[in-house]
Amino acid sequence: MKTVISLASVLACTFTMDAQITATLSRTPNGGPEIRIRNSSVVSLVAFAIRMNPVDRNAPDSAPFIVYVDTAIDTTALLQPNQERTIPVPLRRRPDERLEDLFEQPIITAGILANGTTTGDAALLTRLINRRSNMLAAVETAMEMLVDAGRHNAPREQLIEQFKKMARSVSHSYLPPEQQVGRDLYQSIVGKLVNLPDEPLGSPFPPSTFIAEETAILNRHRVTLSESQPSLADAAFIGR
Repeated sequence: MKTVISLASVLACTFTMDAQITATLSRTPNGGPEIRIRNSSVVSLVAFAIRMNPVDRNAPDSAPFIVYVDTAIDTTALLQPNQERTIPVPLRRRPDERLEDLFEQPIITAGILANGTTTGDAALLTRLINRRSNMLAAVETAMEMLVDAGRHNAPREQLIEQFKKMARSVSHSYLPPEQQVGRDLYQSIVGKLVNLPDEPLGSPFPPSTFIAEETAILNRHRVTLSESQPSLADAAFIGR
């Protein structure tokens, strides 16, 4: 029953707080389009998503323009009440040097406030929360891989290839952006493994100090995601 109540709360907030995020399309001095996101609520905005449809929806490579910003995942600051942030929008330069817009209004938005309430488009909000779930899965997978490697003294090349394989598994173009969120995490660990100094012959790899430091970082990230609001467990319930 608790899950059902939480689900009702999430949906109620989604449909009753439509004015909490204001998105307007403007132009930079050089003519490029940008979206101005404004937090119109009295509570800090911890995450938001925006979506615009392509001008030519029949083009073979057309896809919506989607941007996610989330303090639980990304290196970004809270959007305080009445504060704005700009998001550049891609465009195309024609052979005659004219600028051509690739995406058109309306701008669809969704957001999560610091008190756990939500606002905006329900479908986009679901994708925003699913992004957190996918990132949590990636964090836990990375932790398990590192701990297991430490137990079995995995060769450097083998462990690097395992993390590269995980990065490739979420890099397919047919996956939506929220399902590719773990790629940067896996790639960052690859970089750290590559840059580890050579240890004396016969020393365990990865070094125990490296595993301890990395798992501590990952565990903090795991706690942040697992304790984020709305509850990820309730989000999974919404999708069923």
